[in-house]
Amino acid sequence: MKKNILLSFLCLLLLQLNIVAQDLQPKVLELTSQKTTTLVFPHPIQSVDRGSRDILAQVPEKVENVLQLKAAQRGIMETNLTVITSDGRLYSFEVSYADKPATTLVKLEPPATGAAPVVFANTDLNTEQLKTITNLLAGDPRYCYGIQDQVGKTKATLEGIYVQGNTFFYRLVLSNKSPVPYDIDFVRFSLRDRRQVKRTAAQEEERLPLYAYGYEEKTVEAGSQKTLVFALEKVPITKGKELVVELFEKNGGRHLQLKVRSKDLVQACALLL
Repeated sequence: MKKNILLSFLCLLLLQLNIVAQDLQPKVLELTSQKTTTLVFPHPIQSVDRGSRDILAQVPEKVENVLQLKAAQRGIMETNLTVITSDGRLYSFEVSYADKPATTLVKLEPPATGAAPVVFANTDLNTEQLKTITNLLAGDPRYCYGIQDQVGKTKATLEGIYVQGNTFFYRLVLSNKSPVPYDIDFVRFSLRDRRQVKRTAAQEEERLPLYAYGYEEKTVEAGSQKTLVFALEKVPITKGKELVVELFEKNGGRHLQLKVRSKDLVQACALLL
């Protein structure tokens, strides 16, 4: 019985290694100087590396997951192409010239292996992981914090602070009990000195979110509420500092401000992923 289990395990391991080897195997790509070859990736393109200037490459405007390629001239030497997408996947191609390529449209599928081989700078989570986590946290029923600000019948509440590695997640709920819709102009995060009475631009350090959930639709209708989740790189946790979250109303004066201190950050809920 144990022998059968061991054999089954070895077969499964060999199958996994075979899948990984297939994923890492460069794909063959033929280019011509007379036609454009289009690659369609399952996720937005993060970077493109051409092995030679003989490859002309561009990402079309207003599109994130399409790469257009063409040979700069006839008879280019064999070279390679590497593309990294926002989910941390790496795609490798062996490029050669052909007057009549077998195809000029290639639709790429995600590699069969689950783990993403690429880790981006400034965060230990890639875009797809950030997207998944923020979506899950948006529906988290826990009420961890009561940091809030209110103007009239419009209120912003920081209901949760979470941490995974070097990434912090902030779940904000914006409630609008007024009869007038609240249109978000923008949300700003900045690190400030609490004890400085007169502030200057040099004493405020803006922190740009790595990812934002629920930020596409910026209107909170009358009598409704909206949940926003922001992912930010870890901020310095020092005394006398505070992370200020500001929500500005478009064409209005109902600006909201939430102040997060170091004691709040050290109590963040750890995500076990």
